[in-house]
Amino acid sequence: MNERPSRQRDAGALDTARRGVWIAYSALLALLVISGIWHYVQQHAQFAALLVRILPLVLFLPTLLMQRRRGHIWLTALGVLYVVQGIMIVTKGGGSVLVGAEILAAGALAFTAYRYVRLRGRLDSPSA
Repeated sequence: MNERPSRQRDAGALDTARRGVWIAYSALLALLVISGIWHYVQQHAQFAALLVRILPLVLFLPTLLMQRRRGHIWLTALGVLYVVQGIMIVTKGGGSVLVGAEILAAGALAFTAYRYVRLRGRLDSPSA
């Protein structure tokens, strides 16, 4: 009797987590493109540097579209790597508002992807 409302609540939370993943993913991708273009225009980096920064994120697009749980686990790890990269840039003295926003967006991506994985696992597990 108590199982049905819990599953419905988890399904609603899963939809919210999925939207959060998409928002964080889009924000991080946009910030990486904007900062890459800005560095290219300022002649601080070549165009290839922009591609190297956004390529790992773009490769996870099929994971998001197909809602793969395992892919979201890896997306969590990728978000953490982008956070670490941003922190390294800041510690080297290259901090800016864009880098701070990238760190926040990457952290949000890691958190929301992890939340999606947890909720999806709860829904996919057979009920006892």
